[in-house]
Amino acid sequence: MNKAVASTLVAVLTITAAAGCSGKPHRTVRASPVAAESSSPPPEPLTPDVAAKAFHSFVNNDDVARASGDERLALWWTSEGQSQLTAAAFRRAVAAGDPVPRYVYGKPVFYVPHLLLTGPQWFVVSARRTTTDGKDPHTVYMGFLRTKSVQRWRLSALAVLDDKQKPPKVAVDSDGYAKALATFDNALLIPPRLVPSIQATLAEEGPQNVAAQVMRAGKYTTGYYATDQKAMKNKKAKKAGLHNSVVYAATSFPIFPLATADGGGLVLYALSRDTVITKSKDKDKSDRFPVPDDAAPFLTSKSVKSEIDISQTMQYVAVVPAKPKKEDGTVKAQIIGADGGTVKASVPTK
Repeated sequence: MNKAVASTLVAVLTITAAAGCSGKPHRTVRASPVAAESSSPPPEPLTPDVAAKAFHSFVNNDDVARASGDERLALWWTSEGQSQLTAAAFRRAVAAGDPVPRYVYGKPVFYVPHLLLTGPQWFVVSARRTTTDGKDPHTVYMGFLRTKSVQRWRLSALAVLDDKQKPPKVAVDSDGYAKALATFDNALLIPPRLVPSIQATLAEEGPQNVAAQVMRAGKYTTGYYATDQKAMKNKKAKKAGLHNSVVYAATSFPIFPLATADGGGLVLYALSRDTVITKSKDKDKSDRFPVPDDAAPFLTSKSVKSEIDISQTMQYVAVVPAKPKKEDGTVKAQIIGADGGTVKASVPTK
């Protein structure tokens, strides 16, 4: 996968820029109008007011679900990666005997693009969020989606802005609408659809990869690589016969790209992170090792015989600058926030 991404990146870096008639006589037939009750409701245009109503519906129902421990209701208002993370939050709460975390949102800012009514509808919200006791304040970016006009709005993705990180200025016109970017927009340094793959490449292969030419080093890119390398070279782990294998990959989940006021873009998206931990049989007669804390709620056993597979869903918000007119290695995309965690853990059945 990473070789393909690198090849694509090189390309990115080098781009400068019927009813018929029989002809026979016939009688005119007047068609009767279709009964109103049999027709589909007209599509509802996406407006800032519609987005505000959808956001508040989510917030109210999500809080009811979390307060009552109703996982089914919570999942009814989410989709894609956010559904996985919501289900995992309920699973961890049950395992720990704790209530599911609840949140309070401050005044939201809506980024609502003009979209065709025939396609999927989406918008992004930024808001200050705390826990119900007022702790852990952070700005979050939330991507809402509905694939059909008759469906309900669901929260698809959420990323938490890093501390001390300045929120990017999203371009909004005089009518209050944001500008959606095409996922293949080549006016940006990295087309939005390639941002997840570029990050995955840096996380898996490190700063020596060509992807480092267009995306900044940091805790979500080269930082992941350094952490994974350290885990694989850990002397205690080696002595115990433990081996880690980590793979990062882009997902099929929706991407939310918006134009920023400086000509760049804000991109909200998700990655998967799959880790396989194995233990050599010749290192320990017991042939078992403790389950990592983040995987424990998803397994019934407190120890694993020889292998454990851990799946994580991670969601990010990144800013991507416009492609410079001249080659400039200092202009790079930056990941400015994240959220996510373990959503599944399993052991081989044989």
